Amino acid sequence: MTMIRTPIILLTTLVLLTGHLQQQACAHGGVVEEDDLCVIKVNYLRGHFKIFQPRRTGHEDYCEDLPSATETVFIMEYLHESLADAAVDFRIIHDVTGKGRFARWEDVAEIEDLQGATVFYREPSIDPDVLSVVHEFTEEGEYIGIVTANVDGEHQIYRAVFPFEVGFTGYGYWPLFIVLLLAIQVQYFIMSGRFAHWRDGRKPRDRNIRASSLLLVLTVPMMWSGKSSADAAGEWVSARGIYEVSFESSLVPIEINRIHSWTLHVTAHGQAVTDAVLSVVGGMPAHDHGLPTRPRVTEELGDGDYRLEGMRFHMRGDWEVAITIEADGKTDTVLVLLSL
Repeated sequence: MTMIRTPIILLTTLVLLTGHLQQQACAHGGVVEEDDLCVIKVNYLRGHFKIFQPRRTGHEDYCEDLPSATETVFIMEYLHESLADAAVDFRIIHDVTGKGRFARWEDVAEIEDLQGATVFYREPSIDPDVLSVVHEFTEEGEYIGIVTANVDGEHQIYRAVFPFEVGFTGYGYWPLFIVLLLAIQVQYFIMSGRFAHWRDGRKPRDRNIRASSLLLVLTVPMMWSGKSSADAAGEWVSARGIYEVSFESSLVPIEINRIHSWTLHVTAHGQAVTDAVLSVVGGMPAHDHGLPTRPRVTEELGDGDYRLEGMRFHMRGDWEVAITIEADGKTDTVLVLLSL
């Protein structure tokens, strides 16, 4: 009975870790995964979207984040006939918005020197079936891709904006391999008789419980590695290094589906920032949705402190809260990472 149950435990561990790794690989922005395919949404117009880095990974394709700075091929196969008749252009820019994965067209439109931020641009052209462009990245970093379609029949311009990272490697399968190796070692010690003194006078079922507990101890830290605690004290620096932000929540620990407020403390190189204008957005990149509420700063408390009302998180997982600060003519965005 023990020999049967222990492999089941290992299989359960495999399923949990595989699901966790797949969840971290979800796309964001204007590109989503549907039925194992990458689909780009240009308003209501849709297309299959694939990215290749043939020199590095051959025929392997990506939705957005790319492993290295090298020659890169972007391919968009039109799924809507209106795209076949539209003049479509393609632009890649450095992400200078400070919004990271939350960047949208409104943020791009506010860039004063869009041409200066542009690293690649293909003029509008009509492609009957497929848009295909090649660009060689020379440096790793955060970028934003922009697809613009001018649908002449409707005199409309539609856009898809998708932030992505070049030089992204993720966790890969190493955590899975490490956990499996450790689990096999644990199973060997349990089954080999080296812990015979544990088994004396106990039922085999007790041994399975111990095996499950050991595997759980090994698995849970691996699944949660690299995440930030929602209640841990910390200070976050803005994208361009202008501001620092820390916060205190009125709800400790932060609970799901409960409205609460934050006290934001804003400094610039250690000095309190006063008379600032703050705006807040947020969401879950892995699920491509925003906050269920619209938080706003309701009061300046003095000494760099601001009251933020209307915070609520409606599900467990990894959240990002983007706080844009404008003071003395300087604007920058702080990205707070939370794990609930």
